[in-house]
Amino acid sequence: PFWRNWNSRSKPAPVDVKLPQSPLTPAERQALTQVPTIDLPTARALGFTWEQPLAQIPGTSAATTALATFCHRSISDYDEQRNYPAAAGTSGMSAALKFGTIGIRTVWAATTTAMKEARSDEARAGITTWQQEIAWREFYQQAMYHFPSLAQGPYRDPFKQFPWKNDEHQFQAWCEGKTGYPIVDAAMRQLNQTGWMHNRCRMIVASFLTKDLIINWQWGERYFMARLIDGDLSSNNGGWQWSASSGMDPKPLRIFNPYTQAQKFDRDGDYIREWVPELKPIATKLILSGDIQPLTRHQIGYPLPIVDHNVQQRLFKELYASVKGAAG
Repeated sequence: PFWRNWNSRSKPAPVDVKLPQSPLTPAERQALTQVPTIDLPTARALGFTWEQPLAQIPGTSAATTALATFCHRSISDYDEQRNYPAAAGTSGMSAALKFGTIGIRTVWAATTTAMKEARSDEARAGITTWQQEIAWREFYQQAMYHFPSLAQGPYRDPFKQFPWKNDEHQFQAWCEGKTGYPIVDAAMRQLNQTGWMHNRCRMIVASFLTKDLIINWQWGERYFMARLIDGDLSSNNGGWQWSASSGMDPKPLRIFNPYTQAQKFDRDGDYIREWVPELKPIATKLILSGDIQPLTRHQIGYPLPIVDHNVQQRLFKELYASVKGAAG
């Protein structure tokens, strides 16, 4: 409903950035010398350090180039490619939008131009799907604006009293990518090593934390914000509440099977092998099904599954039903 309403409305044109047209006058320069100032602190001085390469190049010029490249090469295939973490099927512009090095109006204008130039139904479908992802961003922004309490807790009342298990050892295993579930571990290691994670994988690990480990989604929300270079309060909160079934989405209960997700979206195991290198010698079928023998896991240094997915999903459903029933 939000998409249909929002998409039907006209969008403002991008705003030109106006730079100073002339340097400071001598009098203005003299006045500046009388103002007490301090040197602008560095990111390191403020406690922000990052020794790895950046997943997305910062700056307006880089963001503009990335947008143009995506619209000319990948946006037409976005509907088909966006769910495969081993493929370069996303725009890679999330950090630029988070920091404002490119404006959302500029991005939207680029999609309308691409739509006019599209020559096939498949291309138009790809563009529309990416526009809908932009709409999700706008939806979460507006939701946070009108319901600021979302930043502090769940939207759905039953989840305000949900009996989360909150096992700290299991949470640490999730954070470190040592759960014994290959697709979950690959995604968490990608996050820890690059500061970014593919969106499909964000949903997988969020479902695993909340529905398999039965750990409060706010723990995951905080961890993501501490690690993501594109961490945005509204989008991050909205995504976690969507995954935890505590938000304002009309379908309240989703549980992702990590093995099924891997089989669908990492069919050759390329993504898993990239981020969990100890699994490289293991047959793809075993990686995707999780049927790796305990002795083999020990030999390659890969942990046993910390929980049983089938058992945990039944437990979560029972807890959810009991809390929902108690809330009337």
